Amino acid sequence: MSESNENQFENYNGTSLHKEEYNFLMSLEAITGSKIPSLQSLNRSMYGFIAKKGRILALALQGQSLAVISDNIGDLKSLNYLWVANNKLTSLPENLTKLKAFSQLHIQNNRFSIVPEWFKNFKWLKALNIGGNPLEEVPSWISKIKTLEHLYLFGLKLQKIPDWVKSMTQLTRLVLYKNELKEIPSWFSELKNLRELTFGDNHISELPSEIGNLSNLIELSLYRNSLIYLPDSYKNLTNLQDLNIFGNNISQLPEWIGNFEKLTNLIISKNNLSELPASIIELKNLRTFWLEENNWKDFKPEINSWMEELKSKGCRIKIEK
Repeated sequence: MSESNENQFENYNGTSLHKEEYNFLMSLEAITGSKIPSLQSLNRSMYGFIAKKGRILALALQGQSLAVISDNIGDLKSLNYLWVANNKLTSLPENLTKLKAFSQLHIQNNRFSIVPEWFKNFKWLKALNIGGNPLEEVPSWISKIKTLEHLYLFGLKLQKIPDWVKSMTQLTRLVLYKNELKEIPSWFSELKNLRELTFGDNHISELPSEIGNLSNLIELSLYRNSLIYLPDSYKNLTNLQDLNIFGNNISQLPEWIGNFEKLTNLIISKNNLSELPASIIELKNLRTFWLEENNWKDFKPEINSWMEELKSKGCRIKIEK
C-alpha cells in the first residue's frame, strides 16, 4: 500500500479511521443493516468496535445473525480480538492469519461443523473459543498451537476429554462445562499452569485427587454434577479465590475449607449440607457466599456472628431460596 493510501483517513460515525478500517465497517454495515457503534471497553454482551489511532483493535459482533464476514477483515492490521458469538457463521476468512497482532478468537454458538485447520497458522493466538458449535470432532491439531493459554470446549457433547489436551501445559484457563463428561482423567495434574478450570453441567460423580496438585488454581467450577465429596488433596489449593460446587450431592463441607484464606466467592447452594465446619470463620475475604437450598439447621453463634461481620463488609450472602 502506498504511503498516501496508508495516511488516508475517513470519518466513521464520529471516529477517524484509516481508509481500510472504514471500508471494512462499511462492508459490515451492508451485512447487518445498521451502524457499528464505537466502544470504550468490551464485555460479553457488547456490540461494536474499539479503535485507537485510527486502527480497529477489537470487534464484538455478538448476536447479529451473521452468516458471513467480509474478506477485507484481513486488512485490519491491528485487530487482536474478534468476538462473533451467537451468529450463523460456518466459516471465517482465512486471511485473518495475516494479522500479526491477532490473539483472541471467540466463535462460540455458531454453526461450525469443523474447526478450520488453517487456525493452526495463527502465530500469536492466546485464546480460542469454539464452544457451542455442532462440531463433528475437536481436532487434535489444536494442541499444536503452543501460544494458546485459554481454551473453551463447552457445549460440545464431549463424553471424554481428548487425550491431547494433556500436552497443552501452557494452558491457564480450560472451560469444559455443559458436556457429557463422567470422569476427569488423573493426567490433569500435568497442567500445572492452570489458573481457571470449569467442569460445570456434566455427569461427574468423583474427582481425581491429582487436581489437588494444581497449586496455581484460582478458580474451580464444579457446579451441577453428581459429586458427594471433595477429595482431601484439594486442601492444597490454597490460592483458590472462586469455588463453585452448586447443585451437587455433597453432605459435608471439609474442615480444611478454612485453609482457603484468599477465597472471595464460595457457592455451595443446592447440596445436602446440614451444617458448616467451624473453620469457615477463617474465610475473612469472602465477598459472595451462596448457601441456599440445603438442609440447614441452626447455625452456631460464632458462625452467625461471622456472617454478620461479612455482611458489614459488603459480602453478598444468600441463605434462603
